[in-house]
Amino acid sequence: MKFFKKLKEKLFSTSSKIGSGLDEIIDSEVKDSKKMNQPNSILENVDSKVSEIDQSVSSSKTKNGQKLHNKKPERDKEKKPGFIRKILSSVDTISRRRRLDEKMLLDLEDLLIASDVGVSTSSLIVERIRKDNYSKELSVEELKRLISVEIFNIVKPSSGIPKYNDGKLNIWLFIGVNGSGKTTTIGKLAKQEKEKGRKVIVAAGDTFRAAAVDQLSIWSERSGIPMVKGEEKSDPASVVFKAIEKARNEGIDLLMIDTAGRLQNKTGLMEELEKIIRVIKKQDDTAPHNVILVLDATSGQNIHSQVDIFSKSAGVTGIIMNKLDGTAKGGVLVALADKFHLPIHCVGLGEKMDDLAPFDPKLFANAIVGLDQDIDE
Repeated sequence: MKFFKKLKEKLFSTSSKIGSGLDEIIDSEVKDSKKMNQPNSILENVDSKVSEIDQSVSSSKTKNGQKLHNKKPERDKEKKPGFIRKILSSVDTISRRRRLDEKMLLDLEDLLIASDVGVSTSSLIVERIRKDNYSKELSVEELKRLISVEIFNIVKPSSGIPKYNDGKLNIWLFIGVNGSGKTTTIGKLAKQEKEKGRKVIVAAGDTFRAAAVDQLSIWSERSGIPMVKGEEKSDPASVVFKAIEKARNEGIDLLMIDTAGRLQNKTGLMEELEKIIRVIKKQDDTAPHNVILVLDATSGQNIHSQVDIFSKSAGVTGIIMNKLDGTAKGGVLVALADKFHLPIHCVGLGEKMDDLAPFDPKLFANAIVGLDQDIDE
């Protein structure tokens, strides 16, 4: 899985990644143990006391002024370390394991929350781990596997590709705020669908930004996919109506519609989106067949409000998560799956065509904690 090798390398490239965080959780206990036992300083004190005793003995004198000389047996010249010294020395080679106690569980929960897994979802994962593993001695690798399993169990029900109906025009509506990578995602996905043998057309419904139309035009030309557009500032709903007519007349399999990056607190823009949906339904009351919300992982917990409001106004049917390469907050995808139970269609890492891939819950769960298992499968 080339894409998920790349995902594993990039997913948590910044300081608060889960993988290194788990190392720190385990190592903190090891360091505390070493500090508490302080083997080096103890050994130094032992050596110092022994040296003082030797000096005292060697400097003592008999009553007639002659020094006493204690000749040690020859076998004592290479005396082996004593039992206590062996024990103290062994502390320095302590195994990198830590007992799962309340402090460790709290550290783990804090780490998950810091990675945008969310408070409720983090608590859920921690409680599940606590149930069967409390008081066990765990290594970093074992802890990673436990978390990976819990993340997989959360995201697995939410994985799935967009629904597609053979023999009819499929209409997919793409929504999301400015900067989420929506237009680029449409270009990539349109090319991938074309490579499956489907006849695809795109509609530039974001008439508010000339840059969005230009960007979609570049992807359209690059992929050889027809595009329908209108004048700048024209009615987006009219562009959508024209695109549906063209698609039907030309026997198109799939129409992908771009929309303006509507901020969820701008009522007028949300109403415009609802108008587009009404126009689509007049042409096909079963459409849009997919309403795909494109999200930016770097938005963190703000994503929750986006999903909530867009779901209410547009009936979101699935999610595409972009920019997982530029954040340590990819855990938000886990929180979304736990809270909204919406299908996660794809995840994106960058601007290249192969930087968008179908969501694989098992590989994602392993990559998010830094496990190598299954990455090459």
